[in-house]
Formats: sequence, C-alpha cells, structure tokens
Amino acid sequence: MQWDTSSGFSSPENMRVTSEIVTACVNEKYPASVVQKATKKYFTTLKRRSHLQTNNKLPDARKKQRRLQRKHHKLQNRKVALSGSTTLTQEQKEKFSSILRIEYMSSEESAEESGEDEHMGERLKVLLIHTLPWRNPSVNEMFQSLDRKSARKRTSRAAEMCRKRCRASATEPSSPSGFTAKPPPSCPAWAKVSDC
Repeated sequence: MQWDTSSGFSSPENMRVTSEIVTACVNEKYPASVVQKATKKYFTTLKRRSHLQTNNKLPDARKKQRRLQRKHHKLQNRKVALSGSTTLTQEQKEKFSSILRIEYMSSEESAEESGEDEHMGERLKVLLIHTLPWRNPSVNEMFQSLDRKSARKRTSRAAEMCRKRCRASATEPSSPSGFTAKPPPSCPAWAKVSDC
C-alpha cells in the first residue's frame, strides 16, 4: 500500500496509508502527533517530486536546491568566522553581521551545471563563484577574509573534501538562477557600489 500523490494528503485512500504508518511507528519516543506531522511532510515531498518529474523539471530543481544549500553553508561558515575573529573590533563585527544574510551571498555552481566541465579540467570538482556585481569591493574583501579564516579551521579531511573554487568572469554568459543583479532594498549604502 502506498500514497497516491495525484490525490491530496487528506483523501480517504491516503489517510488509510497514513494511519497504517502512524500505527506502525508510534512509540514512547515518537507520539502520534509527531509521526503524523512527519508523514504529512514526507507526503508533500513525494508529491512535489512527482510533480517535478511529470513536468521534467526535477534536474533543474535539484540544481537550484544544491546552489541554495551552498549559499546557506557559506553563510554559516562566515558567521562563525566573524564571531571568532580577533582582528575585528566589536563595532566592525556588528557592522558586517548586519549583511550576513542569504541575499548577500554569491552563487556557486559546479562546472557541470554551467556546461563548462571540460573547459575547467576536473569534472564536478570546480565551483564557479558568481560575485554579486552590486556588492562593494570592501564587502567582497571582508567575505574573502572570512572564507580564509573558515578554511584555516577545517580539518585536513574536510579540506580534502572541499571543491576547488574559482571566480567566474564578469562577462559570464550564464548566470545561475537566483543570481541577484540588484541589491536588496534594505542594503546599507556602504555595502553596495555607488552606482546601484
């Protein structure tokens, strides 16, 4: 017995499947309410995946998700590096922490995603960094400094697993989805170039 993703979660057939799952999984550690929420979330994921497959959009959705995960990972690493920095004053930390948000992170895409895997030499081992054109060079320098601080703290095993990164040229024809050509409305003046 399995869910019918062409119907809603609350359809009679899907509720029977859910009921069987909840009955099988409930225990002292996982009460019925927790299992019910988990099954609903999983059903939603399956339905979305099915919809994307039907419309032949699953590969693009996966690429977009990987890019977003890389941005979140980069953001978290920069936050940790900033809070642990001993070279910046508390005032500088507060200033830069105000722009440590996802919309200020550059996109990174694998060479395969951009169609340049043969040009870059190593298949799937190079990430192209698309620097945001509106970001002030001083912000770019600070972010690169935080990235270096973060890299120094990696274990040798973690460093081995990191992909090589290189900056995409400013005239790169293919910009990844989610690439922001304009600064967010709340962007402080010091964080963007003067002509934005």
